[in-house]
Amino acid sequence: MGAALPEAKATRLDSHPPPFSVNIREQLLMSIRGSRVVIPDLQSMISHWPQGTHPEVERLDEYVQKTLTCLLSSSSGGARFRKLKASNIALFGATWWPYASYEALEIVTCLSIWLFAWDDEMDSLELSTVINDWDKASIFRQKTVDYIRQSLSRDLELELSNISTDPLISLFKPVGEAISKSCNDRQISALLDELLFFVNMCGEEHGLQVAHCLPTVEEYVRRRLGSGAVRVCFATIEYAYGITLPQQIRDDEAMQRIWHEANVIIYTTNDILSVKKEVAQSQVDSLVPLLSLKLGSVQAAMNQAVDIVRSSIQRFNAAESEILDRYSTMPKVQEDIHKFIDGCKYACTSNLSWSLVSSRYKLNCQSMKGGLHITL
Repeated sequence: MGAALPEAKATRLDSHPPPFSVNIREQLLMSIRGSRVVIPDLQSMISHWPQGTHPEVERLDEYVQKTLTCLLSSSSGGARFRKLKASNIALFGATWWPYASYEALEIVTCLSIWLFAWDDEMDSLELSTVINDWDKASIFRQKTVDYIRQSLSRDLELELSNISTDPLISLFKPVGEAISKSCNDRQISALLDELLFFVNMCGEEHGLQVAHCLPTVEEYVRRRLGSGAVRVCFATIEYAYGITLPQQIRDDEAMQRIWHEANVIIYTTNDILSVKKEVAQSQVDSLVPLLSLKLGSVQAAMNQAVDIVRSSIQRFNAAESEILDRYSTMPKVQEDIHKFIDGCKYACTSNLSWSLVSSRYKLNCQSMKGGLHITL
């Protein structure tokens, strides 16, 4: 248990869903619904990592509410954006990037709003307009790809409205403008790669849902490394904190492990904490239900998911020590590496704390001390 999970990337959008299979989702759902489960204390595992809240969180909340109000007025998806307004996105942004400049904080929080809303359009049975229509969803994903490519292209002559005016796509515009203005080519390319990885993996997940197939745990993990959008957010850390890491650092094997393990920590934590909400919405395409199918017990599945988090924290810490030691004779480089690593740690602690209190996961919990008892 807790073995390293392989990282993978996709290079293109799938054009067709996988072949039809027997619908075993309902069987899995019936087998786990009503189960009583204890989630072990995840907070204690990263209590030694930093936490913080941006001092201008109230100002950020005004920006978030204004942005969502504008989206409400320009979209028929009122329920979607009302849900986002109740999710405390300002706290999410202010704790993920607690020491960003305020200008950058607005942009990365705008990116977060876009990611939450876009992801809901892909997989929310409650909110999506495309979840049951493969062709419609494929067009939506392709327009998204075209839009984000052009937004990051620095082509000032391009009229993005010719690609799409759908607010679930066009909300990316201020993000693209700010990143293309402030970042170098390597940073822009890194963000674009992660965005394409995100869209591609969401497309693969949607194909399985349309075909009524369930992935294996290994197949699920490969896709989840992208569909969780964690790497998209990591690609903004340099921008948010005003640092520029040399390509040599970005390519360093220890830095690659830091990205990977922090990604695993966050998406696995999300899968653990969202399982109650997802089962209530008849969704079983996530780590804990799939592990329970393999292990024969929801509690055993939960324990293994927590072990994955624990092991990734240990590997993250080892990679951090390795890369900081390697550049110990280069104080400025080491300082920027430390800032980036702290950015990943803030993301992990923030993600956990926000998920416990946000209405998005319906846990209404401040502390996990003694474990969190839930009924699915």
